[in-house]
Amino acid sequence: MKAIIYSRVSTDAQERDGTSLDTQERACAEFAAERGWQVVRRIRDAGSGASLDREGLGELRAALRQGEATAVVAYAVDRLSRSQNHIGILFDEFEGAGATLEFVTERFEDTAVGRFILAARAFIAEVEREKIAERTTRGKEERARGGRIPQATGRGMYGYHYDPGTGRRVINDEQAPVVRRVFENFAAGGSIIGITNALNEEAIPAYTGGKWSAWTVKNMLRNPGYAGRTIYRRTKTRHRRDPSTGRRRRVVEVRDPSEWIEIPDATPAIVPQQLFDAVQTRLLDPERRSAAKRKYDYPLGGVVRCSHCHSAMVGQTSLGKYRYYRCRRAYAGPRHDRCPAKYVKASALEDAVVREVTGVLSAPEMVLAELDHASAADRPDGDVVAARTLLTSLDKQRERLLRLYQLGEVDDAYLQKELSVIRTRRSPAENTLAQVKDAAHTPQARLDPDDFAATCKVLKEEVLAEVNAGRLDGVAQGMQLAVEIQRTDEGASGLLKGVIPHDLDRFGGKISHHCTNIGMTTCT
Repeated sequence: MKAIIYSRVSTDAQERDGTSLDTQERACAEFAAERGWQVVRRIRDAGSGASLDREGLGELRAALRQGEATAVVAYAVDRLSRSQNHIGILFDEFEGAGATLEFVTERFEDTAVGRFILAARAFIAEVEREKIAERTTRGKEERARGGRIPQATGRGMYGYHYDPGTGRRVINDEQAPVVRRVFENFAAGGSIIGITNALNEEAIPAYTGGKWSAWTVKNMLRNPGYAGRTIYRRTKTRHRRDPSTGRRRRVVEVRDPSEWIEIPDATPAIVPQQLFDAVQTRLLDPERRSAAKRKYDYPLGGVVRCSHCHSAMVGQTSLGKYRYYRCRRAYAGPRHDRCPAKYVKASALEDAVVREVTGVLSAPEMVLAELDHASAADRPDGDVVAARTLLTSLDKQRERLLRLYQLGEVDDAYLQKELSVIRTRRSPAENTLAQVKDAAHTPQARLDPDDFAATCKVLKEEVLAEVNAGRLDGVAQGMQLAVEIQRTDEGASGLLKGVIPHDLDRFGGKISHHCTNIGMTTCT
C-alpha cells in the first residue's frame, strides 16, 4: 500500500512539546514501516488547524485525487484539522478517492463507531481551540485594563517605539518631529497632498520604509494616539458568509463607545490636544473640501506620461472650458524637437482611470494571481532544485534505514546514529527552501484571499467616495498611479500602473493593468 505522511505545526509551543514536524514525521514513518507501506510523499504544513486553506493540505488533497496513494498517515486528529466539520469533509473526500486515514496516536477502526469517536475527538479539539481564543481575548482585555497595550493587536505607530517591558509606547526622537510637522503644516493651511509630496521629495521614509501616501498622512491626522489617547477594543472583527459565493469574509466594525477600553498614559502625546482639535476641525471643514475641489482641475497632473516620448503630460484648457492633457514637449524647443503626440480629453482619461482602478479592486483574485506570478518568476530555481534533490535523496536513505531496521538487519544504535546524520544534512537544505519561500511570498502574496477581498471592497468604496467628492488626485497619490497614454486616430489606449494597499494605510504589491478603448478625442 502506498501512503502519504502529513505533518503540521502552528506554534513554537508545539515544537517544545515534542510535536515538531520531525517528531511527527518520524512517528508516522515508523507507523507505515510497521505495516509494510511504501511512503511515496511527505507533506509538511504550517498554520492554523482551524482552516482548510493550507498549502500542504491542498497538496495532499490534490495527490489523492491523482491516485498517488491509498493511505494517509498523520500523527493525531488535530494535526489534520481542529474542526469537526472539516474532519467530516476530509474523511468523505479521502474515502471517495479510495484512501484510508490513519493516526499514529489514535488508531481508530474505519467503522461507524470509529467515525463517531473521531468526530467526538475533533469536536473536543474545536472546543479547546475556542477556549484558547477566549482566554487570549480575556488576557488582552485584562492587560489593557491594567494599563498596558496588548501585544499582537496590530502594527505600531509612526513616531513611537513599543516597550514590551512596560507595555507602553515610547516616543521615537527621530520620527516625532515629522509627526509635529505634519500636524502643524496641516493646521496652518497645508493640503494633505502637499504634505505627502513634501515628505516623499525629502526622502523621509514612512513607517514601512517606503513612500508616504495621502491615506497614510490622513490617518495620522485622524489618530487620537498622537494627542496621548490610547483606545483598545475600538473595533471588532466578524466573519460573514457571502450568500452569492458561499465564502467567509472578514468585516471590521467600530464598536459602541461603551465597549472601548481606554488605556491611560500608554501613549505619550507628540502633539498638544489644542493642535489635534484644530486639525480635526479643519479635516471636517466643508470650505476646505470645496476649495480643494476647485484647485485640482487636473487631478492626474504628474501622473500621466506620453508613450511617444515618455515625458509628463500636463493639463491645458481650450476655449476656457474644454480640458485636455497634452505632452509637456508639445510646445518645447524648436518645432522639429516637439512631441507630435495628440491631446487627450481630460474627462475621458479620468473616467477611464477610475473605471480601471475600480475594476481591479473588484477582482482581488486577479491581483493575488499576478503577485504570485511575479514572485514565482523571481525565485532562484537553481538553489531550489538542488535543495529539493538533496532532500529527496535523504528521504530515500531514511526509508532504506527504516526498512533495514524493521527487518532486523541494523540495531537501534546504528539507526539513531544514521538518522542523526541525515537530520544534520537536511537542515541546510530545509533552511534554503524556507528562505526562498520567505523571499518569494511577499506580504501581499501571502494575504488571506478572503481578507484581501474584503479590504479591496472597502478600498473600492473609499475610492468612489473620494472621486465623487472631487478628489481623484488623492486616489492617484494614495495608490501611486502612473498612466502611460498612446493616442491614435482609432482611439486611445494606455498602461495603468499602481500599488494596491492590503490595508488602508499600508501599501502592498505593485501591479500593472492595461486599459484600452478609452474613447478620447483630439484637441483642435
